[in-house]
Amino acid sequence: MKNITALFLFSAACCCAAAPALAGAGKAGGEFLRVIHSPRAVAMGETGAGLYGDLLGAASLNPAALARTGYSETAFAYNSWLEGVTAQQAAYAQPLGGRRGVAAVSIYMLSVPDISGYDNSGSPASKVEAGDFAGAAHYAVRLSGPWRDRRLGLFAGAAIKYASEKLETMSASAVLFDAGLLWIKDLPWGTFGAGLSATSVGGGFKFDSSSDPAPSVTRAGVSFITLAAGDPLTFAADLKKPSDTDSVLSFGAEYQLRRLIALRAGYVSGEDLGSGLRFGGGVAVKTLQFDYAISSYGKFGSAHRFSLSYKFGKPAEITPHLSPDQEKARWKVEQARLLMKDSRYYEAVVELNDALGLDPAYPEALEL
Repeated sequence: MKNITALFLFSAACCCAAAPALAGAGKAGGEFLRVIHSPRAVAMGETGAGLYGDLLGAASLNPAALARTGYSETAFAYNSWLEGVTAQQAAYAQPLGGRRGVAAVSIYMLSVPDISGYDNSGSPASKVEAGDFAGAAHYAVRLSGPWRDRRLGLFAGAAIKYASEKLETMSASAVLFDAGLLWIKDLPWGTFGAGLSATSVGGGFKFDSSSDPAPSVTRAGVSFITLAAGDPLTFAADLKKPSDTDSVLSFGAEYQLRRLIALRAGYVSGEDLGSGLRFGGGVAVKTLQFDYAISSYGKFGSAHRFSLSYKFGKPAEITPHLSPDQEKARWKVEQARLLMKDSRYYEAVVELNDALGLDPAYPEALEL
């Protein structure tokens, strides 16, 4: 009797934790795998299937976006939900160089406060411990695109993960898979992205004598990035279909001020708790990035997400108010540096000439 009561309470707690990803009562096991840990993605209405950007968002929404990772990067997230439920994620991504793609690993943990147990007579018994854990290995690579700009083209990614849930002496586990595609193309007015992903696909969880299917989610998303007053302005929209609930449509936007401060807002349709509005922001100091998001769930209060990420290597250049041509010129100079390291001087000269054609006064291009 104690375990049955605890199992009910544990399930309720997990549903609270997964509330941002659901629109109605679910029937799948491993609901914690549907939690999106990235504050950036959450603040933008839980969008990201068609958008490249942060490591945590790629790990949760579309593994193909990892192929856009240009630095070795680590990220940590702490999410505070309702009724004392918390979740954490840690991730690390490593570009493999050349055309070999990007590899990454991540771990997830969900913690639930000790649950009160009761005996057959209804009297209080000992506390019941519960919690969830998952570990994943990710890989992403560019399949095709222009050789002069590896940020564009068609990208693919996949992940394999082991997930487990524990309730006192009972436990359940499953091996699940993620897969995704992402297409990025430059347009005259900005950069367009489109993506498709399926996450947590595989066998189900068997808890005691009952078995539940995997918490799979299929997503399709688009994004568009343009410049407003010289700074990036991003719009994104996602349509997601959990395996056991109705489809959900979400929208989001992000504006980066001088590449230092990001302001974000979004909306998730079909929410049972709260209005579906999401807000957040971020601060970047060279290679260090801090992000925050808040989600309101009506009478149940608000959920808060925090993350800290760090890029190893050369800091990204902070140059406010760049035109699209200036942005491309800086990318071509970086490509030329890599070619020069490989003694491919003719190709480097071609890149530098292209950079000067876009920005004739660019000092680094002239010097090289």
